[in-house]
Amino acid sequence: MSRSLLQQLFFFLFAVLALSSCQGIKQRSTAETASYQLQGLQAHCLPLIDAFRTIVASEGVANASSAPLPAFPLLHSNRFLHDLSQFAILPAETQEWTSLAAKLAIQTRASENANLNSPWSELDLERLAACSENLAENSTQQQLRTSIIAALQFSPFPDHYLRGRQTLGALFLLRPLLKQRILAAHADEQNWYRQTENFALSSFYELEPDPVNEAEISNLEIADWMQKAYASSALALPLLPDKQLNLLFRKHAPKFHIDLLQDNDKLGAPHWQQNQIAVDTENPHIYTIASMTRFADTKLLQLNYVAWFPERRPTAPIDLYAGKIDSIIWRVTLNKDGEVLLYDSIHSCGCYHKYFPVSQQLLVRTSPTAREPANIFPLSHSIAERGVTLTITSNEHYIVGVSSTIPAANSQQQLQTSRYRFQPYHSLYNLQHNFQSNSPNPSASKSLFDADGIISASKRLERFTLWPTGIRSVGAMRQWGTHSTGFIEQQHFDDANLLENYFQLSP
Repeated sequence: MSRSLLQQLFFFLFAVLALSSCQGIKQRSTAETASYQLQGLQAHCLPLIDAFRTIVASEGVANASSAPLPAFPLLHSNRFLHDLSQFAILPAETQEWTSLAAKLAIQTRASENANLNSPWSELDLERLAACSENLAENSTQQQLRTSIIAALQFSPFPDHYLRGRQTLGALFLLRPLLKQRILAAHADEQNWYRQTENFALSSFYELEPDPVNEAEISNLEIADWMQKAYASSALALPLLPDKQLNLLFRKHAPKFHIDLLQDNDKLGAPHWQQNQIAVDTENPHIYTIASMTRFADTKLLQLNYVAWFPERRPTAPIDLYAGKIDSIIWRVTLNKDGEVLLYDSIHSCGCYHKYFPVSQQLLVRTSPTAREPANIFPLSHSIAERGVTLTITSNEHYIVGVSSTIPAANSQQQLQTSRYRFQPYHSLYNLQHNFQSNSPNPSASKSLFDADGIISASKRLERFTLWPTGIRSVGAMRQWGTHSTGFIEQQHFDDANLLENYFQLSP
């Protein structure tokens, strides 16, 4: 019996015991039924998924944006789904949760398969997809779904911190010093934000028009979309159809006003050039990905926009923060009616987290529940309706202004205007990569990220000075779902209840 199969059996038995402890002898008959169902899946599905995960691991092409359930890899989870599992109790709720986990698994496997030296056939992928969908949709699998979700309550979702480094580096002693440095950096960022930037030469990017989807969407129409989405979800999730979601991405698309000193201040599209990662600044794209969070007992929709720059160049003989590839993530969190609650942003290293509350109903907690300090920049509640322009410095690419003002050139200032296009973030997982003539699959794609979710070429020297934090390769650009944002405590950009640490709704 394979090691993976043993893990799956252990996982199931653990789940059954967990349920039995709560429900007593009455549970035994349903547990036996679930055991029989699991044996049925083992005959075909489990050996197949075990083989797939083994080859993905051996070739180092795992997609770090989601994680297969440790003992049941037909399903994948992420930080939000893992948190959501605690609310999946009724049959309709467990079925919806499992359907989301199955869909995530199918999408992740497709991206991994395309990067294999010898990709599996479409037929094999369809068989695995059918296994995942059967588990999620077949009424006879209800007991098994319940068992899997119950077992999740006893296991935390994998974080992106290395405990050994934290212990060896005596992080518990360094926390006061780290906090002092963080607060000093926040003070600098606040000061830069208050200053008026006058760029001698700058670039201005806005979304390329789409004649088909440029009709103005009213707030009432959006509120109706959201109401219907919440009502049709057993778990009260804002699961919008793709067309509506794309229209929201267009409505809230940011504009970029960037100080232009060198070519590394231009937006672009990452791609493989021979065996090196480069950013094509002649082809500016913004990469979009939707996410969800939990705030004030409501699950909220988030729109994420990811911008890429060629590099951050050194400004001194030894520059801890310089390196190839730089990136900013701009996130829009919408309330239950589809209006902007707040914005926040990080660089794709997980650094420089900034919050920009917009809604008048949103209050900053006087006593945050997290030890990690938050850098908060209040904005006018009307800014969201007028459209957001981000003012960004050269080279370091810091956000030093958020306004609804569109810059205009004058006799002292030159302005270069450009248009960007949207690209789905998941396209970064399968970039064209065909330089190896001796490869079994010369047309294979390759992810921008390694199996740990890191862009190896973007490593910074600060990884040596901040290794006691336990974050692998501090300063390097990394993949969605792997952004560690806390130096003092464990915190991730996609933590399901991150906003609860620092904000609350007015009574």
